[in-house]
Amino acid sequence: MSPHAFSFKLTVPNDPAAVPIIAAVAAHAVEFAEIDPARRPAFIERVQLAAEKALAINTHSHSPVEVTAADGQLTVTIGSHAESESLPS
Repeated sequence: MSPHAFSFKLTVPNDPAAVPIIAAVAAHAVEFAEIDPARRPAFIERVQLAAEKALAINTHSHSPVEVTAADGQLTVTIGSHAESESLPS
């Protein structure tokens, strides 16, 4: 595992209360991935919006969340919604 190559998964309750959990995970991921601090808040906000949308339409009791750094991108996927940010070179 390195700042530019990692992956982890978690499952959160399909509840709006899980949005801050997903945002916190995204915040840790951008820090670990060494994303420019000036770009971090916008990415976390996009992840929050994606999480709100994903949790609003998911009909299951839980939603999968995957955080991956690979191929020059940090990607957070919630259900079928994903947000990406370029990794530093």
